[in-house]
Amino acid sequence: MIHFSSPTQVKSSILSLDSRQIYLPQQTAFFAVRGVHHDGHQYIEPLYHLGIREFIVESAAWSGILAEKAKKWTQADFWVVDSSIHCLQEIASIHRKGFSIPVIGITGSNGKTTCKEWLATLLQSKFSIVKSPKSFNSQIGVPLSVWGLKAQHQIAIFEAGISRVGEMQRIEKIIQPTWGIFTHFGEAHGQNFESDQQKLQEKLQLFSHVEKLVYRRKNSEQDSIKVEMQSINPQVELIAWSTEDMANCLYVYWKIGPKETHIRIKKPAQSEAFLDVKTELTDEAYLENLCHCLIMAHVAGLSVEEIQARTKWIRPISMRLEIKEGLRNNQIIDDSYNNDLDGLQLALPLLKKYEHKKRVLIISDFIEAGIVAAELYPKIATLLQSQKIDQLIGVGDQLIKYQDSFKEIDVFYNTEDLITSGILNQISDAVVLLKGARKFNFEQITQLLETKTHCTKLEVNLDALQNNLTYFKETIGPDTKLMVMVKAFAYGAGAVEIAQVLQQQGIDYLTVAYTDEGVQLRKNGIYCPIMVMNPQIGELDTLSNFALEPEVYSMSMLEAIDEYSHAHNKSIKIHIKLDTGMKRLGFSPDQCKELTQKIASMPQVWVASILSHLVASESLKHQKFTEKQVELFEKMTQKIIRTLGYTPLRHIANSAAIKNYPSARYEMVRLGISLYGISENKEEKKSLENVLTLKTYISQIKDIKKNETIGYGRKGKLKSNGRIATLALGYADGYSRSLGMGKGMFEINGHLCPTVGSICMDMCMVDISHLPLVKEGDEAIAFGGKIQLTDLAHQAKTIPYELMTNISERVKRVYVKN
Repeated sequence: MIHFSSPTQVKSSILSLDSRQIYLPQQTAFFAVRGVHHDGHQYIEPLYHLGIREFIVESAAWSGILAEKAKKWTQADFWVVDSSIHCLQEIASIHRKGFSIPVIGITGSNGKTTCKEWLATLLQSKFSIVKSPKSFNSQIGVPLSVWGLKAQHQIAIFEAGISRVGEMQRIEKIIQPTWGIFTHFGEAHGQNFESDQQKLQEKLQLFSHVEKLVYRRKNSEQDSIKVEMQSINPQVELIAWSTEDMANCLYVYWKIGPKETHIRIKKPAQSEAFLDVKTELTDEAYLENLCHCLIMAHVAGLSVEEIQARTKWIRPISMRLEIKEGLRNNQIIDDSYNNDLDGLQLALPLLKKYEHKKRVLIISDFIEAGIVAAELYPKIATLLQSQKIDQLIGVGDQLIKYQDSFKEIDVFYNTEDLITSGILNQISDAVVLLKGARKFNFEQITQLLETKTHCTKLEVNLDALQNNLTYFKETIGPDTKLMVMVKAFAYGAGAVEIAQVLQQQGIDYLTVAYTDEGVQLRKNGIYCPIMVMNPQIGELDTLSNFALEPEVYSMSMLEAIDEYSHAHNKSIKIHIKLDTGMKRLGFSPDQCKELTQKIASMPQVWVASILSHLVASESLKHQKFTEKQVELFEKMTQKIIRTLGYTPLRHIANSAAIKNYPSARYEMVRLGISLYGISENKEEKKSLENVLTLKTYISQIKDIKKNETIGYGRKGKLKSNGRIATLALGYADGYSRSLGMGKGMFEINGHLCPTVGSICMDMCMVDISHLPLVKEGDEAIAFGGKIQLTDLAHQAKTIPYELMTNISERVKRVYVKN
């Protein structure tokens, strides 16, 4: 049945906007959403045949063949609405009104997810809790989180994040929080706000109707949060705390030691602390988040003794999923610090990316699920039945007790038993997903399975990559296609993994420099179109066999393709490269007539695209030259199109030109280094996120006297007595020798430390005289934190491309995802 109205409720128990994450279709309502470069409506027919019988669709897309087919589908409801997302939000809001339990809303610039997880850790011993999965805090994530509210829950904890004006009002109507926590307020997500004050006002809208609000007061003279809340919600009880102000709010005193911190919290009228706890946390950002949670736990009714006992369970948490290379051609998906049911559902689709590999799932008991075990484990078994898991391994008493719920599972009492069994050593050519509670120490499994490379690693943030990709899709609009460069090992980021993400996001084309790069992608399950920039005549068989499309830039290559296609009776797709000013590769303007005549005589060859390369699109200093290149490209392509009788895709705009020269976008653009958050355009940089972070660790710390020298050639010296740290990163890893002698900096525990002496092949030394608490094993960031890649390139007197592509393959690539 087709309804031209918005539903106030749905029959299904599961809501989904992602066709790739359908587990129980008979219990799922699918919300079809139209995006700039994707349309959920195209998946409706296969989802109907899969078993879904409830669809929310958008009126702008509800026409043509799909609408006609839907009239004939029986036992299915289609709700035609203006916006599927707004409908989802309204359904969640109505669902929320059915519960009278305390709901805690958390927002801020940083620390939302950490506070949510730690607060749940504190409260779960006393209450049945529902909380946002992972970092579900967006316009879509919040309603999906709230939909998780069930009759058995006693407290709910939901986080909320925004990036634009007007968003928080919609989220507030969905969460309807009883109490609130406002975490750290900083610069994050500020690009769409006129000022910090506007951003603060927008975030505080979440607390329009809360009874109590916990926040940190940092300025003893002016409490901006209090001022804003007096106009937003004058009835709210403000529970401010401070490490400075002893008279006007809760006073927090923390004493940080090498291994633990002692926290005391007292009220203004009291001489004694009402909360006195110890924690292993020593980082000030962590301590701020913890204090929010301790105070809210007190508000929620936990006794001092309960808070003290539960604080011992608080640990720095990994809010990221990591994808690592493993031994025996395995791929490791390490999501082992969160094993609630929602987290499992979010992680399982990642296995689908590795269609050519065996799928292995290793899970522990689900101690954070909030569902009784007799219901939980059959539910997990049902979930896994549709996922084509080839091997299932379980760890824990509960999984042993309920192993009969699963079709086939190997179970062990603890992680040590699993390791000693030897079963892990038998896993090969597989993708292994790890989902384990913290107490099971699944990091032991990760260490056993992953490739043993040295501790330096390049972290590739897949969420940031997806954010940047979305930004460029929105910038170019729905009518322009997107080609992404994955040549040179995807600029050092790892071609296969990056290509898998891009393919999953529906990219139109990938580009590699050489044929063997394309072959590697094909062998690893990449099926989308791939252009090869520098093919060789002797590789035509390989190009054809692996469906790789050559870029043609010379008559000799064109003639070789003509001969090959005739000899083998094959049609071949090619890409014509024009030289409009680079003077590198491509057909020059005076070859245009000969080129068009030759192509006209080759009906077996299909010109997929025509391209050229801009010389200086990143610099407005060369604007006239760039505009002349685009003008010449237009003239040459028009001549070719008239001869062909059809219009191939045209692309001349690279990363910089996408923003700087919109008229050069044509039918397709080529995205390269800007995908990784690197741009010379100041406005564009505000919307892009850093993707790459190069990390190493301190191998050793030495005390150095003023008169001693450090490193080769005795070039390194300190100005006075001090300390140095030797780091496991050198020029063989890609850290340039030009960054020695203080030109390069490393970030250690939030502070910048200059290099000392020359950069060695496998290591380098930095001055840590100003950091008394640094210890061996601490992390050091070469770039990606306070030091950005563009800044480092400037110090090395080179360009970011060179630093990225020089990162050695012996440096482990770790792919992280929230």
